[in-house]
Amino acid sequence: MKRSGQVTAVVLAGLAVFVIREAVTYDYMTAIGPGGGFFPLWLGAILLVLSVGLFVQVTATETRPLEPDFFPRRGGLVRIVTILVAIAFTAALLKPLGFRLTMLAFLVVLLRVLGRQHPLVTAAIAVIGSFGVAYVFTHWLRVALPVGAFGI
Repeated sequence: MKRSGQVTAVVLAGLAVFVIREAVTYDYMTAIGPGGGFFPLWLGAILLVLSVGLFVQVTATETRPLEPDFFPRRGGLVRIVTILVAIAFTAALLKPLGFRLTMLAFLVVLLRVLGRQHPLVTAAIAVIGSFGVAYVFTHWLRVALPVGAFGI
């Protein structure tokens, strides 16, 4: 268990160094504010610090065997697979269906699988989370989101 934690920390540190190296090729600041390199540079730095902390923590603590109930049972596996499939479908359908419809379907699936809300609550959250967020991004923030074949 200790070795896998150390390998994970080293891989994350390598990813952080890569992100930082790429971020410095972009402008850190522009005339109107933070540039394209601002956010990834700080994320890479935070990831590097956390991965070093993980390496130190894993190395300094003594190893314990895994708990018998560490791995998820059937219900947990179904939820994990559903989330991964929903993310894959969301990525694949974002351009053809557009942001609003894709996010509506994504949120309905996630809320039905993960949550136990009333169907009206699920519908309200999904509509606000898809159409409401799209409205904020397109009208207030002036960010173009994919529209899709249906024009929605």
